[in-house]
Amino acid sequence: MNSSEGKFSLGAIDIMPAAQRALQEADQPAAAYLYRHQYESPDEQTETDSVVSLFHLPTGALLVIITDKERVHTVVMTAADAKLKETPDDV
Repeated sequence: MNSSEGKFSLGAIDIMPAAQRALQEADQPAAAYLYRHQYESPDEQTETDSVVSLFHLPTGALLVIITDKERVHTVVMTAADAKLKETPDDV
């Protein structure tokens, strides 16, 4: 990996619907937060684990970026996106 690739590969990037809306409402590009996630994550986290970054947007929304341990997939989401993925246990 060379320095232009950051500390780790992001792999395929998925930006979930609520995250897209939150970024649009904040008038912020996803690329800026992906860059920070890739370049500013703690070294000890980037070596062996999944990498998780949390960012507060100017609107107050919380943006969550997760890159899997294998470095093949990165997801950008908000708490609202996570709730959409949950399935109730007692249904």
